[in-house]
Amino acid sequence: MKRSVATLTCKDVVELISDYLGRHLQPEESGPLEQHLMMCAPCTVYLEQVRSIVDLAGTLNQDSPAPPDQARALEVFRRWKRGEP
Repeated sequence: MKRSVATLTCKDVVELISDYLGRHLQPEESGPLEQHLMMCAPCTVYLEQVRSIVDLAGTLNQDSPAPPDQARALEVFRRWKRGEP
């Protein structure tokens, strides 16, 4: 999957992030992705968000308590999905 920096889109980056974080990309794939990240702040934020989620998920186990604001977050998501403020 060779892609040049000029043709690497944000959608491409989103599709490659998991493989990138898992170090499953070849240098010819990770190089253009890293160059895109240097030029694209939203993709860099996305990378850091996914990295944080992966790090957090690695600390959880079956006995981990649910976050106290989980119900609130779920309600906010449902309102967002319905298009409500």
